[in-house]
Amino acid sequence: MSQGGKTPSLGGTNKLLIPSYIQRKGQMGKSDVDDKLEKIIHAIDQIYQENQSQLSFQVLYTSGYQIVLHKNGDSLYDAVKNKLSEYIQGVREKTMEFTDDGFLKELLKQWEKHRTSVSMVRDILMYMDRNYVKQFKKTPVYELGIKLFGTEVFHKSTLERIQRLIMDIILKDRCGEVVADRFLMKSLTQMMIEISKKDIYETHFEKKLLDETRQFYTKESNEYFESSTATDYLKKVTLRLKEERERVDRCMDPDTKPKIEAVLKNVMIDKYKHRIIEKEGSGCIAMLQTWKVDDLRLVFDVLSLVEGALDPCVDLVENFCRSEGYQIVKDKNKEENPVDFIADLIVLKEKYEGLLDRAFSVKKGKQSARDSKFQACVKKAFDDTINANERFPEFLSLYVDSKLKKGKTQVSESEFDVLFEQVITLFRHLREKDIFEKYYKTHLAKRLLNQRSQSDDAEKAFIGKLKQEFGYQFTAKLEGMFNDMRLSRETNESFKSYIDRFPNKKPAIDLSVQVLTTGYWPVTQSIAITVPETIDKSANIFKEFYIDSHNGRKLTWQYNMGSADIKANGYDKKYEINVSTFQMVVLLLFNEKETISYGDILQTTKIPMNELKKNLLALTVKTATHQKLLTSSTDKTLTKESVFTVNNEFESKLIKVKIAPIVLKETKEQQEETKQKIDEERKWLLDATIVRIMKARKTLEHRDLVIEVTKQLQQRFMPSPDMIKKRIESLIEREYLERSQESRSKYNYVA
Repeated sequence: MSQGGKTPSLGGTNKLLIPSYIQRKGQMGKSDVDDKLEKIIHAIDQIYQENQSQLSFQVLYTSGYQIVLHKNGDSLYDAVKNKLSEYIQGVREKTMEFTDDGFLKELLKQWEKHRTSVSMVRDILMYMDRNYVKQFKKTPVYELGIKLFGTEVFHKSTLERIQRLIMDIILKDRCGEVVADRFLMKSLTQMMIEISKKDIYETHFEKKLLDETRQFYTKESNEYFESSTATDYLKKVTLRLKEERERVDRCMDPDTKPKIEAVLKNVMIDKYKHRIIEKEGSGCIAMLQTWKVDDLRLVFDVLSLVEGALDPCVDLVENFCRSEGYQIVKDKNKEENPVDFIADLIVLKEKYEGLLDRAFSVKKGKQSARDSKFQACVKKAFDDTINANERFPEFLSLYVDSKLKKGKTQVSESEFDVLFEQVITLFRHLREKDIFEKYYKTHLAKRLLNQRSQSDDAEKAFIGKLKQEFGYQFTAKLEGMFNDMRLSRETNESFKSYIDRFPNKKPAIDLSVQVLTTGYWPVTQSIAITVPETIDKSANIFKEFYIDSHNGRKLTWQYNMGSADIKANGYDKKYEINVSTFQMVVLLLFNEKETISYGDILQTTKIPMNELKKNLLALTVKTATHQKLLTSSTDKTLTKESVFTVNNEFESKLIKVKIAPIVLKETKEQQEETKQKIDEERKWLLDATIVRIMKARKTLEHRDLVIEVTKQLQQRFMPSPDMIKKRIESLIEREYLERSQESRSKYNYVA
């Protein structure tokens, strides 16, 4: 019975009502079962013929209910299964009669019809699904219908045709043809997935698709690579990957995407990774030589999709960067101008930094991070470049000197931060940092003592950056030099007050003395020379004042580090000439004679020959601003007979004239001497470090001690294991350490 006396039909909108009472007594006879089965089978026929509106759902549901209730569920289940199979077989035969143009459309049409129909059958047999199917672990009606469709339709006779037609659609799409049936793909794949993702979609479609894809792109990549540039080939790979991803998103199961990507990566990238790099005229080598950064970016983006495919490119970039660097640092002609030498390296470094940022970086959100392998290889290449020329520390110091001292090459205050960052960036690559420190200390001393530094704040800022980067120990002596300059200013103020109090002590010349702490400054052994009496007396007045104020200290005059302002009154204009202390001593001799031989000057002043030569020759040089101050009887080679005469025609565009000693190139002997001094300093530093470590640890294995020493000193220089071993042996001989009785490779600290 139904509410309102109406019986709901399958096609109607009335609600389903289950009768409140159904006769349950007694057994159903075979004729009753057959009758009800016949009604249900007839109903299935009507459903597939789309006549379901004529059926009564309640009557059919009740029939199924009673059959199952009276233990005839197996008969009902088997009858339904056979009917569905019979219908689907007819579908297969009917569909196969269609031509290729209409086959897949008809297949989909029958599939949709079958899904709709079997869902109605499921509703009729809901009671059987909930009881009989569940109790006897049978396949539910809807799933059974779907499974039967897959079994019958994807039969061997139709499977090959389905595969061929689907592959044809994909092939035409890949070849750029307008495919009318391309949107059929999504419905077809959804059908296969619903029937059975594993048995139908993956086994019969996806496997075939991957095989066809491999064959297609193997042929295409081979033909295209030979006829195109490496860049065009990479663009093709990028385009094909994009197309395949979009096709999967549009038509296929998401799990197919990584599989099809893997095929393309293997066929189009992995197999060509070496050829892309080495391709003549357009590969990575050519890209680097012509600096096509955008093309290198494309190489990175494509090859990074395959694990390890970029490794050959990493090696190539490292070798290329190293080779470019060597062209600078191993060019003897470039050594003639240290400032240009360093400037070229700064440009090269910035070029490499740009390469890493633009070509070899990975985007992470709005930011990008450099690829670690490429960053490491470029760093290694530049490390090797910087350390390939043993004069680099000296040249770097000269570069900073040229920018911070007053003159044509100085930089403006606004450029200091950029300058310091550029220098620090190069400095990080230097292994022998203590050598730079030695040269920098010498150049800084000259700037400070000769008042050539354009800005104390800039000098301190640079030292602050060195300290921040490499620690207090690295800059302690440099900071000590500035402290000495501050104390010297205070000392000179005190000396002036002292003179004001004792006028009889006033020296014959205006004297300004810089008192330097021996350990901080690059002080050489004091050179004893003969100075004019007025200079000597003035120096002794200051010495007396200083010793009285600082009991126990000893002053040693460093004439080679001083300067003087001399007034020249013998010309049309009165000039003030700034010269070195050695030049002052020489020039004052010409107050007595207009002409003096080189031998007499050497004997009278006692100035060492190499110092006298560079200071004397500077007085005989004509510059853009002034004439020669002295003339020489010999132009090239100085002998003891060479004669120097005051140039009475001297004139200058400037009233204040600066004549600096000629800077002679460091000779091999001087370079060797510098190297020996550095080696000695390293020995002391190694000894102190080893003792400090052993004092704290008491006992250490040789290997552990070497590691710890290297770790502590690598900011200054990189000690070799052999060097460390020699210092350990020396400390054992001097009884700071001893070998352990347990093992000769273990050391004990000797208190």
